Amino acid sequence: MTRIDELFAEAQMLQAQEKLPQAMTLYEQILAENPNHEPSLKSLVVACIQLGDNTSAVDYLKRALALNAQDPALHNNLANAYRKTHQLDLAIHHYQQAIALKPDYAQAYGNLAAVFAMNNDYRNALEYYRRAIHAQPDFTAAHYNLGLLLLKNNQLEAARIQFNNVLALHPEHVEAHFYLGVLSLEANQLDDAEKAFQHVVMHNNAHVQALTNLGVIALKRERGQLAVDFFTKALALDNNHLDARNNLAATFMHHDRFENALMHYDVLLKQMPDNIEYLYNSGVAQMALGHLNEAINQFEQLLSLDPQHFAALNNLAAIFIRLEDKPKAIELLQRALAANPKDLASRHMLSALQGDKSTADTCAPYAANLFNNYALYYDKHMREQLKYTLPLHIEALCREYDLGHFTKALDLGCGTGLTGDILRPLSRHLTGVDIAAKMLAIAREKAIYDDLVEADIMAFLSSDRQQYDLITAADVLPYFGELKPLFAAVHEHLKPAGYFIFSIEISDTLPWQLQESARFCHHIDYVERLCQTFGLKRLECQRVIARQQNNDGLPVFLFLTQAA
Repeated sequence: MTRIDELFAEAQMLQAQEKLPQAMTLYEQILAENPNHEPSLKSLVVACIQLGDNTSAVDYLKRALALNAQDPALHNNLANAYRKTHQLDLAIHHYQQAIALKPDYAQAYGNLAAVFAMNNDYRNALEYYRRAIHAQPDFTAAHYNLGLLLLKNNQLEAARIQFNNVLALHPEHVEAHFYLGVLSLEANQLDDAEKAFQHVVMHNNAHVQALTNLGVIALKRERGQLAVDFFTKALALDNNHLDARNNLAATFMHHDRFENALMHYDVLLKQMPDNIEYLYNSGVAQMALGHLNEAINQFEQLLSLDPQHFAALNNLAAIFIRLEDKPKAIELLQRALAANPKDLASRHMLSALQGDKSTADTCAPYAANLFNNYALYYDKHMREQLKYTLPLHIEALCREYDLGHFTKALDLGCGTGLTGDILRPLSRHLTGVDIAAKMLAIAREKAIYDDLVEADIMAFLSSDRQQYDLITAADVLPYFGELKPLFAAVHEHLKPAGYFIFSIEISDTLPWQLQESARFCHHIDYVERLCQTFGLKRLECQRVIARQQNNDGLPVFLFLTQAA
């Protein structure tokens, strides 16, 4: 064994032990004695790559190529080093040189395709991945990278084929399972997606994106707590994972857990202070919690970035209405309508604030928005702050007239069931109808009603074919202007001698008019004419205080009528 052989063997041993500086010193010593010692040059290249010194790797590869310009592997390795130093034109040149020297060089085809993919040259990337696979059909990495390329370019079924090819060659390829899960989730094939992501997590329980996607699947299945669990696990592994935190915050928002949501939006906004979605949701959460100044700040910051953001304008207007700043609310509603001229709820509210008392439009979207946003604290607010007593007056009326034992009762605008509590003991079968899903969710938890229907009242009455012994509409008519269609529909659904109990806010002049509260009031003479028209005999009309409004009692007329 020559001295150079001994030095080389010692250097190889040191390199194997990851004592790279000592090994490189010996390789350089060999090259000083024999500049053409190609194994030392190649070993130095490997050592430089191990150290992340790609610039030096390029120098050694160029020296090696000077000794053997026809070695396709050297061209491929030099191209790899150029790619890592972002000298992509030189990388392409040497990959092409490698292929010219070895036309079936699958690795070089795959590497060249990767450079074209980095340059967003989809056509060439696609072509060279296909050539790599043609040269070596069992080239797993080429199938996988081609799948990624196709996925990025929205060729979803073609991508699925490539990821399945990967699994045919390598059944436990975790990332291929992951991307098949991504494709299934995109197609809303939740069972297949869940199976794929569970396989990923079984092999890698720290796969943050798979855990996040399992959370998304749980959300789609309306399993909120399971979604929270998955997103929380993902964040425990990577506290900076934006998708997991954003999804967790959105889940808390969906379930009205606003304080929890705010904790995460605060973190997200520190990372992305100008993110429109984060600012908006944070503002909504602050608003729901009654933190009005904080909500104003969030919405105003959002509007500085997007002055025509309709939802932010609308919510900000609602805040200024609560603060009794009518001019500011009007200005914001006008801007909201400029951004979305077709929004009926904003137009309804603007008409009320501007004193347009002539409008007769009933605005179902306004009522739906109002009560969905109100649902979380509706019962407590109505009972404790507004001193809402209308259900108690209805109970007293029923007791006074000895009403009860109704076979079928219908509670229109049932909300959370405040009137339903009174009707339940009086009714064999009780149906509640409301336009606000979140109000119905609370009513459902109380188990008051036999049936609950989410629908606009008029839409329900037009499709329902049943008749009832009792129909109630407590604090409902203030959301209707012209009442004739409603009375006609009620008439069709009342059994002979059936009862209709309802309340109206009081107009002293016009048959009906829109108030600044965005609710309609009605004149007693107008209502009594409707009762006569539709065969409803007035048994009672009481003036009662229904609740507090602006620190004063709100008087209403409570009617008890009976069908002929």
